[in-house]
Amino acid sequence: MTLTHSCNTPWADNWLVDTGDEPALHHGLSPFGKTVLEEMNRLGMIVDLAHVSLETMKVVLRLSKAPVIFSHSSAYSLCPHRRNVPDDVLRMVVSAGGTAVGGPGGAGGWRCRVPCPPPRAPRPAHPSPSAPADHMDHVKKVAGAQSVGFGGDYDGVT
Repeated sequence: MTLTHSCNTPWADNWLVDTGDEPALHHGLSPFGKTVLEEMNRLGMIVDLAHVSLETMKVVLRLSKAPVIFSHSSAYSLCPHRRNVPDDVLRMVVSAGGTAVGGPGGAGGWRCRVPCPPPRAPRPAHPSPSAPADHMDHVKKVAGAQSVGFGGDYDGVT
């Protein structure tokens, strides 16, 4: 279960906090959010950190008793979008035994956002197949092969 989407929840802050478009309500997780995380760990649910704020990523990685995933995020170093995962967080994923996905969905999305175009630049009609591979290669270099996954944002949006 992902902890947020495009708004803060009663338990976690979303990525828009990092852009200044939303206020930080919990500075990661609320007390209830910590309870939600504990229960997800107890039940064996996968905690998905796609769409969460940077502080939420770090709090969850410090507190989770089980590995987490980023189901459709890419490498922030290659595409500096706030929904992507910075290298210091990738290294935290290694410690937690989780998986950081190198694309194609989300803000490093294979279909329209990789490679990350400059603001106001037209998106490539046919991005290079090497773009998601570049993200996965970066995750491998920073966090190791065991941390690489391949996911998508299958929400029906075209």
